[in-house]
Amino acid sequence: MKYGNPSHVGRRRGRTGPEGGRPGGHRAGRGPAYSGRRRATPSAVFALPFHDALPGRLRDLRFNRLHLSVAGAVGLVVAVGVSMVLGNLPETLPADESAEDAALLYADGQALPADFADRHPSLVATVHAELQARYGLSAEDLYDAQTRPEGLRVVLTLDRALQDAAEETSGEAGVVAVEPGTGAVLCYYGAEEAAGADLIGAESPHPPSSVFDMVTAATALEAGASIESWWRDGAEDVTLAAAVRESRPDAMDAVAAEYGVEAVLDTAEGMGLNAIADHDGTVRDLAEGDYEGLDAAGFGVYPVSVLDMAGVYATIAAGGVHAETHFVDRVLDGDDRAVEPVQGIRTDQAVAATTAQDLQFIGLGRSEAIADRDFFAVAADYHGTTTQSWFVGAIPQLSVAAWANGAAAADGGGIPLWRNVIDTAIAVNGYEAQQLPGASGAGDDLTDGIVDDEGRIDPDSPYCQANPDDEACAASPSESPSESDSPTPEATSAEPEPDPEPDPEPTSAEPEPDPPTTEPEPEPTTPGCGWPWC
Repeated sequence: MKYGNPSHVGRRRGRTGPEGGRPGGHRAGRGPAYSGRRRATPSAVFALPFHDALPGRLRDLRFNRLHLSVAGAVGLVVAVGVSMVLGNLPETLPADESAEDAALLYADGQALPADFADRHPSLVATVHAELQARYGLSAEDLYDAQTRPEGLRVVLTLDRALQDAAEETSGEAGVVAVEPGTGAVLCYYGAEEAAGADLIGAESPHPPSSVFDMVTAATALEAGASIESWWRDGAEDVTLAAAVRESRPDAMDAVAAEYGVEAVLDTAEGMGLNAIADHDGTVRDLAEGDYEGLDAAGFGVYPVSVLDMAGVYATIAAGGVHAETHFVDRVLDGDDRAVEPVQGIRTDQAVAATTAQDLQFIGLGRSEAIADRDFFAVAADYHGTTTQSWFVGAIPQLSVAAWANGAAAADGGGIPLWRNVIDTAIAVNGYEAQQLPGASGAGDDLTDGIVDDEGRIDPDSPYCQANPDDEACAASPSESPSESDSPTPEATSAEPEPDPEPDPEPTSAEPEPDPPTTEPEPEPTTPGCGWPWC
């Protein structure tokens, strides 16, 4: 199957080296959510449904057949009315006891497969860690058919259709989808069963290559640069937008060096990157600000998790709003009531809306497979002991990060994995096509990155070709201020050379004025004859 590259954003092939170590509620567009109601246990006792709510005297009355017949007629009318109303509501799940009475449920209320924990041990462990952190709950608090039939049930954020699509992935590869604005993880597959480890979580980071460039670009935009700011890439000068689109490593390293490691990683942490590994494989927790020893030229080589990168791009898709990624949608008690979490989902405006808008524009791509639908993405390859392939991108409703290694990266890399999840989400959840807004026009068109030590720009550079009237593009000495430029001393030092030549010319011409010089000699002698002219 030919997937093609659904983005015009290029791949960086220059990065090489060894690999280092919503809150609850129904989300629009995702189909009917599980209501949390457990099917009631049948009772042999006859009672009117409103009997306990009646005043004391009425509760003591006995109802004869006439009363019951009248009540039945009224009930029939009410039932017809209710059925008409319910008929116009979205379709809900049938009361399936197997879907409701389980410890872990999909977002639609269906129970996870019986072997889910065996195939995804790390993912299930992550869910339990989140339950402990956000709810103070352990596995012993959850439903068990034999020992805890009234135990708590956990409705996860996982979308059953997307999870099934993700698990079609084969080989050493993985894919994760995050909902922008909520941080809900809708699918997660890291090939645990095949690889023996979760390949897309915090324990298995990978060098992100060019997919990290969006973070570096965000740092420059947040500092006041525009997407049309200029940077040196080897012997060429390129704009920030072109540097990301064309995967220009030297230019992106120059941007990172300009603003510094701390600024770049502070931006990354705000956008959703939780950790980064150094060259030795030591994982640094960004929340602790442990940046010592990291180099600006290492971004793209320092390993990060696939889950985190999906969260970063979800922040861009959400207009710069970052929501903490999570797997638990809500917890229900034995009476079908939602259990309030101790800790909610953190949401912050990580970067300006204009910054997110410009990043979307930089990564804007189109594809026949998602016709008439805007999305943004970055594709990248990393060449270490094996070739790793990334494809990370988003539509407004969903951010997906895909990664593949070795043989799994040979046939389209992360692109087919990304496309499979995106296409499934569009088909199943009915995501409407939304047009991205385009560039914001914010920021300054900086040229500090391409000027030399004398404040000049190569007149043959693309910038000077596009901006010929910029004084920094003037190359000849005559076009430069004579007071400060070095050509001025050269001009003055060149004048003494012609000066000696004019000196001999007047001296050689002095014999012509000799008569006047000899005439003054007789003048003093003529007065010697006695004045006034005898």
